[in-house]
Amino acid sequence: MHIRPFAPADHARVRDIFINWNRHITQPGMEDLFESYIRLALNEEIDHIPEYYSRPGFGFWVAEVDGTVAGMVGLERLENGEVEVRRMYVAAEFRRQGIGRTLLAYAEDRARDMGYTRIVLSTSALQPQAKALYEVSGYDLEREEVSTTQTKRTVGSGLTRYYFEKAL
Repeated sequence: MHIRPFAPADHARVRDIFINWNRHITQPGMEDLFESYIRLALNEEIDHIPEYYSRPGFGFWVAEVDGTVAGMVGLERLENGEVEVRRMYVAAEFRRQGIGRTLLAYAEDRARDMGYTRIVLSTSALQPQAKALYEVSGYDLEREEVSTTQTKRTVGSGLTRYYFEKAL
């Protein structure tokens, strides 16, 4: 596996990984809600990765296995001077191979390189594997929150989100 900066040629694959994962975790009766969330995230972020993630304190990388993009991770500078792990996904056919753990460690290293001393991230109750990964990777649960508003970060609709932090 090789982790490298996102390139425009990665766009279609990154987009597919994002869409497929979100459709995979969609609960029965929530299809329209998730499709709305997917469209919002594509329009505001995923379809604009070069512009969105090229700002100071940001970054976006892909994990490549035998020439195929297997996963991705981004870092986004927050207004309070912290950095947030964003869009960490692994394609279905590459899951359970340690790619997520490697991407997370890589993002932490890049955050340190950028001078950050604290990193944050969040996940939903629909992603117990991600929650477990963050816990075993030394992240502390900062808070739980019921998300009622849909944004490019949350589906909304009363789903529980877990917010984690870690000192770097």
